[in-house]
Amino acid sequence: MTATVEASSTASMEEMERFLAAYGPEGATQWHSASTPDKVAALLATQNRSLLNRKDTVKLASHSDFGLRGIACWTPLAWDTEQFGFPAARLDLLAASGESESATVIKTNLVKRAVEDWRERGIRHVTARVAAADTTSIEALQHNSFALIDGIQTFSLLMPPAPHFQKRENPFTLRLFRESDLPQVLEIARTSYVHDRFHADSALDKDTADRINETWVRNSCLGQMADAVIVASAGDTLLGYVTCRIDKEATSVLGVGCGEIGMVATTANSRNAGVASAATISALEWFAMQGVPFVEVGTQFRNIAAARLYERCGFRLAAASLTWRKLV
Repeated sequence: MTATVEASSTASMEEMERFLAAYGPEGATQWHSASTPDKVAALLATQNRSLLNRKDTVKLASHSDFGLRGIACWTPLAWDTEQFGFPAARLDLLAASGESESATVIKTNLVKRAVEDWRERGIRHVTARVAAADTTSIEALQHNSFALIDGIQTFSLLMPPAPHFQKRENPFTLRLFRESDLPQVLEIARTSYVHDRFHADSALDKDTADRINETWVRNSCLGQMADAVIVASAGDTLLGYVTCRIDKEATSVLGVGCGEIGMVATTANSRNAGVASAATISALEWFAMQGVPFVEVGTQFRNIAAARLYERCGFRLAAASLTWRKLV
C-alpha cells in the first residue's frame, strides 16, 4: 500500500479534525490535574481547529487507498524572523495513523515534503516541539536531519479555593511592575538566560540570543506577552521579576482559570537569597486574586535549579517535550 503526500485541499476541514481527534499527538498534558479528560480533549481539539483555520498555516496531508493517513502543519514565524535576521518557521503539528513503523514512515514523508516547501519559500530555520513520548515524530524528525536543541519539563499547580500563602519577612519588597522599572528589568534579562533554546541553538550567536530574551521580557512588561509582571526590589534596586499570563482559551474550554508563569530571573547577586521563590509565590498570589487557581511553568531539562525552585513552590512535574531544529 502506497501513501502519497499532497496539499491539504484534498482533505476537508472536518475530515482533518476527525483525523486529529483519533490520531493527533498524544502524551501527558499540564492540564490533566485541572479538568476532566473530555474537557482536556476539547481543548486540544480547539487548538487544532485554530491551527487549521489560520490563514498562514500550510497544511500537508498523506493519503492512501483507504483515505487520510497523516497530517502535517507548519507556519512562518514573523517575530522569530525579525529577531533572527533570516526567515524562520515552525512545524506545529505532525500526526499519522497506523502502527509505530507505518506511522513513522508516513510522518517522515510528510516532513520531507515540508522541507521541500521550506526550500522553495526560502525558509532557513525551522523548529518543532514534540512530546518526549512521541517516538514516531522524533524518528521522523531525525530521518529529516533535525537536531535536538532543547528539552522542556512543564510543571503545574492546582491551588485550593482561597489558598493560604505563608507570609515571610523579606529584606525586599514584592510588587507589580512600574514603567520606571523597565531599564533595570531589561538589564537583568540581558544577563540572566543561558539555558534557553536560543542560547542552545548554534545558528544564533550569543548577542542575538541575549537580545531575543530582552525583547521577550520588554514585550511582557508592555502587556503584549504577559498580563502582569511581579518584581522584587530593595529600595530603588530591582532584584528580580516573574511574568504572568492568563490563558483565556484554556480557561474558557476547561472551565477553570489557567495561568502561566513565563519568565523568571534575578540579578547575579540575588541568587540563592530567596528572591526567585518569594517572587514566584507572589505571582501565585496574583493569579489567585484573578480567580486563576491552575498555573503552569516550564524550564529546560538542564536547568535543575529552576526545577527545584518550582517544586519548592508547590509545583509538580506534569509533562515533558523536546525541541528540534533544522537549518534548511
